[in-house]
Amino acid sequence: MQFQKIDKTVYQQRSRYTYIGISGLLILFTLFWSSLFIALFSKGPDNFYLNLLGVVAAVVSIVPVVLTLKDREWFYEVMYVWRLKQELNKINRKMAALVKAMNKGDGTAFEIVKFSYLGSRQIWELDDNTLMLNELTISENKLEQQAAQFNLIINADNYSTSALEKY
Repeated sequence: MQFQKIDKTVYQQRSRYTYIGISGLLILFTLFWSSLFIALFSKGPDNFYLNLLGVVAAVVSIVPVVLTLKDREWFYEVMYVWRLKQELNKINRKMAALVKAMNKGDGTAFEIVKFSYLGSRQIWELDDNTLMLNELTISENKLEQQAAQFNLIINADNYSTSALEKY
């Protein structure tokens, strides 16, 4: 995965509309399915399980809609950030092994962690989540210092998902 230049304003607007749209669809579909199930199967005043089944049916109903729309150009920024977050989660699950490998001077591990830091920075800046940026900068500086001890030049552009399989 390579980093992409994302317009913050466009991303924030489209992600907001996307979340509102999905929430609205979930509410409408839940009401539809719950009402239908209650009309067809209700045997008394307690319809908790029919309502729960309505929620499950609504989620299942929304999945094809999302899968159909996700590749449209309008969703590019939202899907890019979603994929980047997935990639960062994969890296975070391997972080303990990556730290051990970095302590041994493994250049690939350094590049993966650098990618993680740069990806986190991009997401936090897009989401206006600046609270942790100072700590991230400190971590990035420590990473660079540690790489310098091993005479490594870190290039996060070399990152690939397949490199994680090693750890």
